[in-house]
Amino acid sequence: MMTLDVPRRHLANPIPVTPRSLGRPSPGSPQAVMPVASLRKITRREYEVLSLVAEGYSNKLIAATLVISERTVKNHLSNIASKLGALDRTHAVVTALRMGVLSL
Repeated sequence: MMTLDVPRRHLANPIPVTPRSLGRPSPGSPQAVMPVASLRKITRREYEVLSLVAEGYSNKLIAATLVISERTVKNHLSNIASKLGALDRTHAVVTALRMGVLSL
């Protein structure tokens, strides 16, 4: 996989991102209220890993950036997926965006 070092401000965003496009419910709707107690908090390091995944980094590049092993990156991703109820890394990013844990 090839990664590009392009600042975000230079990337085109052809699809406008709106709360509706992220699948967020309308404010005041029953789905908009999510019990905070049911959420398991992600650690600072897990947040760093998730942020880099959102930027398109591979596990190898995340490991090099955070000076950890690829196995540790995989462990963090597994923990993140478990805490967010995500099926994979992409689902974890989308879920984190929807929950407001991560922002663009």
